[in-house]
Amino acid sequence: MNSVEVEILGKKYRLRSDTPQKVEDYAAYLNTLLDELSSKYGIVDSKDSLTLAAMILTEKIFDLTTHSEQLKKEIDSIHTKISSFFVDIIE
Repeated sequence: MNSVEVEILGKKYRLRSDTPQKVEDYAAYLNTLLDELSSKYGIVDSKDSLTLAAMILTEKIFDLTTHSEQLKKEIDSIHTKISSFFVDIIE
């Protein structure tokens, strides 16, 4: 594991990761989101910014999980149809 230092809301954090570039990208994404929220809603308190960002990111996770489950169902359905098609051909 490699050590990587990131800064979030002006505070530095030293983290360990197998993919330090990803950690830096995540921190940059979070900082951008926090800056946008601060500008859009005039939020000054870092706790409020982080809470709102956490809610937004949680919503995205739930939406992506739901979408992923729907895609899995569609793939399973297609797989069943393809399998049935080949069974019909073989018989």
